[in-house]
Amino acid sequence: MKSFVKVCWHDACDEEKTWVAAADVEAFAQEPCEVVSWGWLVSQTQKYVTLAADYIPGTDTYGRVTKIPKGMLVKIEEFKQE
Repeated sequence: MKSFVKVCWHDACDEEKTWVAAADVEAFAQEPCEVVSWGWLVSQTQKYVTLAADYIPGTDTYGRVTKIPKGMLVKIEEFKQE
């Protein structure tokens, strides 16, 4: 069974407005968009961590798979079930 993990990472994001004043762009550029994702750690390579939000027990079938570049990772914590 794969590990169930919490992954904190920085994602790309965009300004929701069509036209933005230069001062607003500067403020927007300063704040990272930190995301927290939970899922099964399907694989890790030198460049990516791959998570799956869904899993069908007894199979090798996953759903809602996300590939996160390692350069965007903040931390990975394994969920320990008691």
